[in-house]
Amino acid sequence: MNRSWLSASLLASFFLIGSCDQGDGQAGVDASPSDSTKTSSYTPNTGKDGHYVSPLAQLMRDMTTFADSTKQRLLRGDELLPYPEKFKEMLTAEPTPGMMDHRTFDPFAFSYLQQLDSLYKVVPAQRETAFDELVQYCAACHGQVCPGPLVRIKKLRMPGVTR
Repeated sequence: MNRSWLSASLLASFFLIGSCDQGDGQAGVDASPSDSTKTSSYTPNTGKDGHYVSPLAQLMRDMTTFADSTKQRLLRGDELLPYPEKFKEMLTAEPTPGMMDHRTFDPFAFSYLQQLDSLYKVVPAQRETAFDELVQYCAACHGQVCPGPLVRIKKLRMPGVTR
């Protein structure tokens, strides 16, 4: 359990780094999650408020949308969406300028990706727990680096999963 929490903490810190520029802690997710695997363009763009959104920050917004959708699917007893290969780009996506320290971010990123793999490998009866652990990695990373999205991340936790 301690190893799991450490890995979760590392991953969560990674997640925070990429989404620190989002300001409102909502990680750019609409109120109604979509079951789509479509991800937005990773070309740097401008957010709703006119500020720069780095490719890593946009990817993290897409990861949050995926997590929101996955939580809802698991609660309904539906199958998982196809594995989100694009999330592996978190290791190379351009971060928000001045927000990246690979010594902190990379261990969390690797842990997140390992737990994502685990979510897709466990038997269906263990998916809610595996998903909750995935969300814990996000929270742990953001607890170390960029706390803005923590409120939003905590809402992704699975109800009733023993912590």
